[in-house]
Amino acid sequence: MIPAKLAELVEKQTGNVYRSDAEPVKKALQELNVPLESEFSKFFLEYTITLFISEVSDEELCDIAEPSEQIKDGTDFIHEVWGLPENYICFTTVEGEGCYLYDKVSGEIWDFELKKRDRFLKGEMTAKWDGFYDFMIWYLGDAE
Repeated sequence: MIPAKLAELVEKQTGNVYRSDAEPVKKALQELNVPLESEFSKFFLEYTITLFISEVSDEELCDIAEPSEQIKDGTDFIHEVWGLPENYICFTTVEGEGCYLYDKVSGEIWDFELKKRDRFLKGEMTAKWDGFYDFMIWYLGDAE
């Protein structure tokens, strides 16, 4: 269940944030091999990313489904170009040589910087958030 605090923060965002058709999301999650019971999946099955505003981050969040496959495209990029492991999903733009990554195995969120790629691949770094809900609450500006 999506935490009430997160739901409240999402509902304050611009546009219609509620997902009207879950089928494209289920297809996208299946293509990315993300479990439907994960926080990541539950969030995108409930909400669509419109133009979410963050006071704590300049990274732009991407939506998982229609009208484009931004998350799949970004994920393909980080695997093919940056050589990151297959368990990571990029759910933000990759402008500025960095992005937020979702680890579909652990559920953790990473604040990835390309300049620290070698350290990341060697396992010398740690995730910044334990789960997607915690990340979203922080991103939407209420980390209290």
